[in-house]
Amino acid sequence: MRIGVGWIAALAMAVAAPAMADPVREVAEVAGFSGLIGVQADGQLQTVRAFRPAEQPGPGPADVVRWASVTKMVTAILVLQEVDAGRLALDAPLSRYLPDWPVNGETSLAQLLRHRSGLANPDDLPDGDGDGMPDVYQDGAVDWRTVCAAAPKAAADAAFSYNNCDYLVLAGLLEAITGQAYGELVRTRISEPLGLASLRLPAGPRQEGRDGEAPEPRVDPAAYGPAGGLYGTVADMLKLDQALMDGRLVSPASRAAMFAADPASNFSGLSVWVYPVALPRCAGETVTLVERRGAISGVQVRNLMLVERNTALVAWTDQARTDFGEPWSGAGLTVDLLSALVCGAAPAA
Repeated sequence: MRIGVGWIAALAMAVAAPAMADPVREVAEVAGFSGLIGVQADGQLQTVRAFRPAEQPGPGPADVVRWASVTKMVTAILVLQEVDAGRLALDAPLSRYLPDWPVNGETSLAQLLRHRSGLANPDDLPDGDGDGMPDVYQDGAVDWRTVCAAAPKAAADAAFSYNNCDYLVLAGLLEAITGQAYGELVRTRISEPLGLASLRLPAGPRQEGRDGEAPEPRVDPAAYGPAGGLYGTVADMLKLDQALMDGRLVSPASRAAMFAADPASNFSGLSVWVYPVALPRCAGETVTLVERRGAISGVQVRNLMLVERNTALVAWTDQARTDFGEPWSGAGLTVDLLSALVCGAAPAA
């Protein structure tokens, strides 16, 4: 989406020195981006900056925001920590750990992490009020055993089909194995060890994003839970990325499994996507991108890691109509941001 710079005020609030590299800022301004952009490089937070039209309020760099499906990456890390401890195995069937699970029990944990379970999908449930959001996501936590144990859509090891139930079930499995609630696992294994003071799992209906001029449909993060319910700052998301790249969260073997792309599953790793991205304006350079994107109602996030460069970029927006483009195409806002980050390329004309 190309909106022009006349209406945008690039609010220069940064939560760390030094200032963001000018090419990244210029890309955001030229694209008319509205939201937050943060950069982490070589183990250090470079900046988090807000871009916002003067007449439009919104979160600042230090504010807690919806992480949406970046939550799935956190859930996957918790699963892999149990694999490292020898209490779970990626190739083991779900039924080994939840013996009373009634459908597709032969689905492996890796298939759940790659969205190949064939389970029922809460996105298919009714939208009784017609606001564009299934009612199940709007008021209170989802009863994952009831919703996800409904008649499956396909057999286990089905074709890739994005599904929040995969991660709701994984979290239920984690709670059964560890005896700890999901939120407690996040606190003791992720937020406290890494000093992510903002990371939380809130509850209660809210409207924080927009679809054009209209507010987004009502959303209750508790309904998404381990599949999309976490909130935190952009800076803390970047700290999480750094810890994952540094090897502070899972073993080298588990990280390698997480970042191993499966072409049969849309190049997904375990909760992330891993694929080459051509940067035409960086002298034809190609980088390997580890991407964890999220979108719930009016909020979108792109969490982008260039592991070989020890660099990460997060772009967060509360505008449902922001067009990030598809990085594999070699064009679009995400590619422009990566080009600015990698080689200082100027914004696309």
